[in-house]
Amino acid sequence: MAEKETDKLSSLPEDILLYILSSLPFKEAAKTCILSKKWLKLWQSTNTVNNDELEWKNEEACGAVEVAQRKAFKNFFKIWITLQKHHHLHHKFTLKVFPPPNCGDIVGAGVDFAVLDGVKDLKLDFLEHTEECYGHASVEFPRSVYENKKLHQKLESLELYSCSLAPGNLTKFEALNDVTLSSIQLTMESVKTLLSTCPWMESLSLKYCWDLESFDIDKLNLKKLVIHECLFGWNYIRFEAPNLKVFKYCGLPPESEVKVVAGTIEEADLDLSPMDEFFACGNELRKFIRDFFAVNVLTVCSVILQVIHSGDERVRQNPFMWVTHLKMKIQLHIQERHGFLWFLNSCPWLTKLTIDLEYDNIFPQYEVRYYTDESWKRFIVPICFQRSLREVEVNGFKGTRGQFDVCSHLIRSTLILRKLSVNVLNDDDPARVVRRVVSDGNCTVFQRLQVIW
Repeated sequence: MAEKETDKLSSLPEDILLYILSSLPFKEAAKTCILSKKWLKLWQSTNTVNNDELEWKNEEACGAVEVAQRKAFKNFFKIWITLQKHHHLHHKFTLKVFPPPNCGDIVGAGVDFAVLDGVKDLKLDFLEHTEECYGHASVEFPRSVYENKKLHQKLESLELYSCSLAPGNLTKFEALNDVTLSSIQLTMESVKTLLSTCPWMESLSLKYCWDLESFDIDKLNLKKLVIHECLFGWNYIRFEAPNLKVFKYCGLPPESEVKVVAGTIEEADLDLSPMDEFFACGNELRKFIRDFFAVNVLTVCSVILQVIHSGDERVRQNPFMWVTHLKMKIQLHIQERHGFLWFLNSCPWLTKLTIDLEYDNIFPQYEVRYYTDESWKRFIVPICFQRSLREVEVNGFKGTRGQFDVCSHLIRSTLILRKLSVNVLNDDDPARVVRRVVSDGNCTVFQRLQVIW
């Protein structure tokens, strides 16, 4: 007689099962109630709840079908609230509903439940179409959140999407250290009020906010700052941040006056992909990059590589940058090659180079001044190739001629390269691709490399 099969998943400790359930979309977690008696009410005890109306809505649904799907979501949510009367949430609550005018009862009931015993992480998202990020913030931040005394001591993270906020009302939130504001009308005065109201805050993310005059603050105590495609009246960034470790920016090339501390700042991610046409702003861009010369990890995009040559310093940054890990989100297009070499020349202590091959703007009116396919083979070898660069990682490799050329020259020119990782995007044989990259008649290169694909 065959030994009875055991349910190894159900035999796990309840704490682990709850952790697994908290990682699932809430609708999927609820479906586990049909598995067995043990699972019947287990999903109701998770401390992480993510109620997303999108999980109930077919993207192509419209008319009566869409109305029925919205109704199903509302009914499920109301039943869940009723079942949870005696279970208090302690960790994370996410509510994503739209359009808010039709969901006022859900918003009120959900927020009241989340703040009943104080939740650590609260996310309210009322943005229906991600492509329509700018406009009127559709919901007022619930007053029950401002007034809840337990929340004053427990709320650590707050994310608001298309939900207006009165920063001055957050004075009593002693534990709040991570705030994300997205698709909200926001003035610089409001940002300053928020920072002064919560001086213990460590992370601030501003995404798709509008009506900001500029980002001009004397001193920041933040450890992380994200500015993502905000609409500024004047694209000017100025701040002093002695504790800043991570800075991420996505937008048009700004004028900047940034002061960070070498040894504290660790990572900068600079993305100018919203720039849709070429214009000469090389000097301003180099000033912006120079402000973060002391970072360990620097991420740049294709647009930066195409624009960087349009200024006075065409060979490298002066002074050198301290970057040890350089990440490039590029195509290895000929129009990026000057910028590609400019960054390699600017980072003499570089130990790792990561190339993420992905789509980005290639400006049609761009003038290639310096590098052609032939001249690329005679480029000046950067200092890091001779004394520090040990690892190269290429993601999304498609095997184009330009990609093969650049990778082959990188390998032949680096004296101490020890590891090459090539992640092939198409159906080509990865081993064949890598051999073609590293061979080229140079067997010694292949022998000294640890090749991964």
